[in-house]
Amino acid sequence: MAQALRDADPGGEVVVVGREGGVAERLVSEAGIPLRTLRISGVDASDPRTVVLAVSRLPASTFAAGRLLRELRTDVVVGAGGYVCVPVVAAATLRRIPTILMEQNAYPGRATRLLARRSRMVAASFASTKRLLPGATVRHTGNPIRREIRSLVPAPVAERCSRLLVMGGSQGAHTLNAALEGMLPDLLATRHDVTVVHQCGERDWESVRASRAALPAHFTSRYVAAPFFDDIGERIAASDLVVMRAGGSSLAECSALGRPMILVPYPHAGGHQRFNAMPYAHAGAAVTIDDEDCTPARLFSAVSEVMEGTERWLSMCAASASCGIPDAADRVARLVLDAGARAAA
Repeated sequence: MAQALRDADPGGEVVVVGREGGVAERLVSEAGIPLRTLRISGVDASDPRTVVLAVSRLPASTFAAGRLLRELRTDVVVGAGGYVCVPVVAAATLRRIPTILMEQNAYPGRATRLLARRSRMVAASFASTKRLLPGATVRHTGNPIRREIRSLVPAPVAERCSRLLVMGGSQGAHTLNAALEGMLPDLLATRHDVTVVHQCGERDWESVRASRAALPAHFTSRYVAAPFFDDIGERIAASDLVVMRAGGSSLAECSALGRPMILVPYPHAGGHQRFNAMPYAHAGAAVTIDDEDCTPARLFSAVSEVMEGTERWLSMCAASASCGIPDAADRVARLVLDAGARAAA
């Protein structure tokens, strides 16, 4: 999103505010974007102690955020969701600086629900989010995706579905890893043209590596595994079918590239990923499997059904592309610049 704002307004300044000690410190700095941090605590709804700590720190972090906004002479604040945006958006509201929230999940998070009515607008990744935020102004923009993803040209749709990508996000997903490990020998044995690329995360890497080493030598050339791929966008674009969780960003990237999906929504965090998966399943772009049902046999069956049903697979490709909104970042950037222009008028 920061890249899109820079492109839309080259003369403007974009600064990212993150949590002190958070992952943003590395990612944002590597992207060459100025970063400022606040001392903010996360909230785990199952642990009352984290709620007490976060609330106790909120006044100080809101005051610090207000001081930062004054120092930067801020025109517009964009809240990207999560607890880190609460003191910044609150400080902006107190100073009458226009705020726009971005919500990447179909079911809005706690921060969005708390701040939506006080913000000028919510840029929603899913059209269904609007009915869940009564009293707020909600615009369906889609989920902003990275510039490098938008620039990719997806591999042409082949005659057969044979290139499988399995990914559980940067941290991996144990359920997906275990199901793939259990079904992989059968998949490679029964479908001689299939290749599998597997991003498993660090936690399960030793197990995945051992499973790969145990495969017959003539299988290993068709199975590539790693804890993390820096070029995951290119690997999505090169795939015929993606097995993954149902995170908002991953869904947006896969659909922007027209890749059909088998989704295993993350069962925790209020089960919000089930809501993310629904529109894609209803559109025919994805098959869903509940986490508790994602056994090797069930995953093998789902993958085989898509690979064997060529017409169905082609239909899923078209449906996925129809769900994609590649210019979502530009849509949000226009809303932000418009809010800034109105405030200055």
